[in-house]
Amino acid sequence: MAHDHHRHDHDKGLVAKLHWLFRIRHFWMSDVNRAVVHMAAPKPGERGLDVGAGMGPATVLAAKRGAHVVAVDPSGFMRAFCGFRRLLQRARRRITVESGVAEDLPVAGGSTEVLWAVNAVHHWVDHGAVWREFARVLALGGRLVLVDEDFDDATHPFHEKHAGHEAEMTPVDVAVIVAAMAEVGLEATGEHTTVAGVPAKVIRAVRAA
Repeated sequence: MAHDHHRHDHDKGLVAKLHWLFRIRHFWMSDVNRAVVHMAAPKPGERGLDVGAGMGPATVLAAKRGAHVVAVDPSGFMRAFCGFRRLLQRARRRITVESGVAEDLPVAGGSTEVLWAVNAVHHWVDHGAVWREFARVLALGGRLVLVDEDFDDATHPFHEKHAGHEAEMTPVDVAVIVAAMAEVGLEATGEHTTVAGVPAKVIRAVRAA
C-alpha cells in the first residue's frame, strides 16, 4: 500500500496476483532473464540492484555469478516468492529482498555498481523520478541495463495476446529515455533489437566517473 501511488491500477489487486500465478513458469525464469543478466555481466563482489525483481529469476542468476544483489519490488506477493526462492539458493547470503519502487529505491546513494530491470520499465509511473534515482544510487562508473520486450512488434510470439498492453501502462520510448538520462548525468544508448529471440527495447547507461 505504501507504494501504490507509484503503481498502475493494472499492477494492483487480486486480478494482478492471479495473472502472475497463471504465468508463474514465465515469471520464475525465462530466456530473457538469462540474457539480461548476461548483458549486465555482474562480477563477483559487485553490488547489484534488480529493480522490479518479481520472483527473482535475474537476482538468483546474478548471485550465482558472485554479485551481492538487492532485489526490489513493490509487491508483497512477489517479494514472498522471491524470499522463498532466496532460501533455496547456495548464494542466499548474497541476496537481499526489499520493498521499494524504481522512483524510491531502498539503497544508499552511490551504493550500486550494476543495475538491471527485466520487463519493468513500462510499469514505472514517473520515469523522470526513476532516472534521477538511478543516477543517485549508481556508483561512479556504475552501469545499468534495462530491457522491455516489445509486444507491439508483430514478430513477437505473444504479439496477438499482449499487443497494446503498454498503452495501459507507461510508454517506453527509447529515444526519449536516452535523452532524459543524459540530463541527470547518465551516458545512455538505446535500441530496438532482439533479446533471447524476441523483439525488445534495450537501454544501457553508465554513470559518468
